Amino acid sequence: MKPTVILTAALRCALSPISFAKPLKVFILAICRVRMSKVHAPLLAAIPLMVSGAVAGEIWVSPSGDDSSKGSKDQPFKTFERVAKAVRETSSGSKDEGVTVWFRGGRYPVGQTAQIDSKVSGPILFRAVEGEVPVLDSGLPLDLSAAKLVSDADTSGRLAPGAMGKVHRLEVKDKAQQKALANTSVRMSLDGRMMTLAKYPNIGFGHIGKITAKGAVYAEGRTQGPPPKWSLVDPIGASFSLRDKDVSPWAREIASANKLRITGYFAYDWYGESHPVASIANGEIRLADSSRYGVGGGEKIPRRIRAVNLLCELDAPGEFYFDDKESALFFIPPAELKPGSVLSVWGGPGPFKFVNASKISLEGLVIEGVGTGLAAVEIKDSRMIRMQGCTIRNCSRPAVVISGGEDNGLAACDIYDVPHHLTLDGGDVPKLIPSGHFAINCHFTQVAASDFYGKIRIAGVGQRFRNNLIHNFPGQVMDYGGCDHEIVNNELFNIGFEEGDGGAIYAGASLWSWGNVLRNNFLHHLMCLPQAHPRGGIYPDDLDQGETIQENVFFKAAHRAVLINGGAGHKVADNLFLQGHIGIYNTESFAERCHAFIARYDSGELKRGDKDDRIWRTEQVVGPGGWNKEPWASRFPLFRKIMNQEKMRFYPIECEFTGNRFAGNWRDIEYRTGSKPDAIKEIGEVSFIRSGDNRGISMEIFKDPGALDFSYKSLDAARDMPKIDFGAIGLQLEGLRRAVPAKESYRKAVRERFENRKSFDTAARYDPKTINDQVYFNSGRLLLENGGMIHD
Repeated sequence: MKPTVILTAALRCALSPISFAKPLKVFILAICRVRMSKVHAPLLAAIPLMVSGAVAGEIWVSPSGDDSSKGSKDQPFKTFERVAKAVRETSSGSKDEGVTVWFRGGRYPVGQTAQIDSKVSGPILFRAVEGEVPVLDSGLPLDLSAAKLVSDADTSGRLAPGAMGKVHRLEVKDKAQQKALANTSVRMSLDGRMMTLAKYPNIGFGHIGKITAKGAVYAEGRTQGPPPKWSLVDPIGASFSLRDKDVSPWAREIASANKLRITGYFAYDWYGESHPVASIANGEIRLADSSRYGVGGGEKIPRRIRAVNLLCELDAPGEFYFDDKESALFFIPPAELKPGSVLSVWGGPGPFKFVNASKISLEGLVIEGVGTGLAAVEIKDSRMIRMQGCTIRNCSRPAVVISGGEDNGLAACDIYDVPHHLTLDGGDVPKLIPSGHFAINCHFTQVAASDFYGKIRIAGVGQRFRNNLIHNFPGQVMDYGGCDHEIVNNELFNIGFEEGDGGAIYAGASLWSWGNVLRNNFLHHLMCLPQAHPRGGIYPDDLDQGETIQENVFFKAAHRAVLINGGAGHKVADNLFLQGHIGIYNTESFAERCHAFIARYDSGELKRGDKDDRIWRTEQVVGPGGWNKEPWASRFPLFRKIMNQEKMRFYPIECEFTGNRFAGNWRDIEYRTGSKPDAIKEIGEVSFIRSGDNRGISMEIFKDPGALDFSYKSLDAARDMPKIDFGAIGLQLEGLRRAVPAKESYRKAVRERFENRKSFDTAARYDPKTINDQVYFNSGRLLLENGGMIHD
């Protein structure tokens, strides 16, 4: 059977809607393997499924229903809270038979979290009626009927020039809404479109001019002693001016209502911070609290800031500001206000929390407006909890947090405009017991969230992250740690565009991070910020060890497509590196320093547990000398071999760079012995790295590079090439994934956007006047308008 046929079958198994049996006794585990190379590694394995069957009970709910009714199809309930109560009542006595909750389309206010635990027996399905879109809205709705355009002279004097005739004013009398709006990190939405606090600049960053005081410095986890004390009237932070902004209107505003925060990159291009402002006088801004590194540093570009929560900067559609003293909301709608428009504050709890629960599925639901609690959906110590075909958007809390338990996950979901997208964490790292959590065929992006960083975190043992699309993130969105994760068939682009250092996929400072496989992924258009610290594509940092990076495609992938910062035991094989700067990188520059630091930590000179305290930190996970003990000694013999070399374990020993192909890069492989320009060795001269069969190719062998189609043109062209199934990468039209953006369309648009830019350009210069227009490209909106979401 052809690999593509096997792959399609695997996806169909993995992503089909999950049903629950009556009785629940039979499980199917479909394992599909694609033998595409000499190593015969599994490409895609299906998630466990349960045999379809009838369910014992049905509960119906509709926005036009009645909570005093029967909850039947003809007499549905009305509220989410009544449904949650009915589920507990219906399922608590059931052991074999399940319950299906049918949601009709419409908006359901969520006032409290439905916590489902072991007392409620699955199987339970929360499912949208076919063709309808139920929205579980945790937002606090405001009465738009009282909103009026600002016209009075007193208020208009506080607005930005040109804002008159655009700003609406709405008095807020509800105490819960007032409390939510007073939060300095508050967000809102109008008819499902995110709104943000008024800020300067509207896109990107302004720039620090003269720095008159570095400010107090305190690094959590590194600096000895407690954090220094501070207040708005007794500030200890840095002082500086701005080079491209008159801040006198800010000074006038904060004299009566100081809600201003300054966020940005104050010292290093890879570390963003946010600080309250104590005062502004004579054009100089004084921060109230300490920062991790102070303000300043040796970076080549100006230090960058964004000012947030100023009424005088309310000047763009989708911005708002809340005046606490007047209890008045000022806003410019992101779209025209219509009869029935819903304006809401993200202030309510997440609708679902699963603790020690099992066999529950959420299908076709939209969740938004969450502003309190750990996450919109929390899954803790549970088993077989599924989210399929769901959308989570417009939340100021993390979207999905899965911790502990086993076999929980997402399939065919869209998550966007949230600060943190997903956590998959479970299994037992010391014992190397996997949890098998997963995210398959999901779309992670930002659309309207220009200042949400975003995060996908994979931890523990044995998580599966496959066929996902990740894009439009300003910094390092995806990081992983732990062991035996599969990161396969994903597409990542337009990531890290405002940040120096970091990577699109990152793992750092974990000598014990073994068994992770990154295969058949497509990383493209990872554009480095001019003159900022260069970035990576896949980035095992700070002596991270033991990753397998195989059969991936890198096109214009940052400064170093595979950036290994000194780590040992890595396999980088059979990849395509196309039109980038450096393909594969490793270094021994820090080995001697890392070895010398151990004695300083052991003596107490340095604070125990910092990332450079590498051996102690490793032994906190695997146990003292755990690399010589089970299960580690048998599972990862190369880990044992490396760690038993007291000094050389800090060098990049036992690495393999083989079978890779290169086209159009400035340098294909770089190995460094130091930081000086000439401290470079040819990879063949490095005795402890195995290399071979790495060579250049022509772009002519690919089907359509102009549309970013890097399938091989013919069988003859594919001869002696990495066995990459390019068509299997990214979102697939399978199961509840009923909307897939046209890859040839959006990939072509992305390529055209960056056609005249290198991913890293030594000649490029950071121009504060033009940088924001150059850097910011909203690929989230591009794909939303291109049919990229299930619930557009």
